[in-house]
Amino acid sequence: WRPVINASVNACTPVAVGNLIFVSTSYGKGATVLAVNGNKFETLWSSDQSLSCHYSSVVHHDGHLFGFHGRQERGCELRCVELKTGKVKWRFRGLRAGSVTLAGKELLVLTERGELVRGPATPAAFRPSARVQLMGATVRAYPALANGKLYVRNGRQLLCAQVGGD
Repeated sequence: WRPVINASVNACTPVAVGNLIFVSTSYGKGATVLAVNGNKFETLWSSDQSLSCHYSSVVHHDGHLFGFHGRQERGCELRCVELKTGKVKWRFRGLRAGSVTLAGKELLVLTERGELVRGPATPAAFRPSARVQLMGATVRAYPALANGKLYVRNGRQLLCAQVGGD
């Protein structure tokens, strides 16, 4: 799985759900979901319009994928896409680029500008329930979530934020 130009790396980690595998890249290639049956692969869908991931990976919850679509330098949008069909269920603009972590039934979205946005992982719509500016830009490292604490870093800071109970 390679982008059509050699401008960057394929950074989105594939997601396996049962016998389905989601892969994505940017640069005009897009996303594909493959169904694995024994030693055969069947393409369920393939599109550059559903969830074309530049550098961040997606998360899966209840048959849906949540992640950033589009190139970072052009402005991404957070999306929910149905895993089996590639149908875009919703778009949330204005966050630019970032990473998405699934915490139970909630999304923790850490933007490239250092803002943490929290909201339910639902295909109905993304409705942020909390927002906080944690640190300055540029944040591309994935956060680590452990025991209700979210560890985030950029090139100058390392921060621990309480996001869960206790």
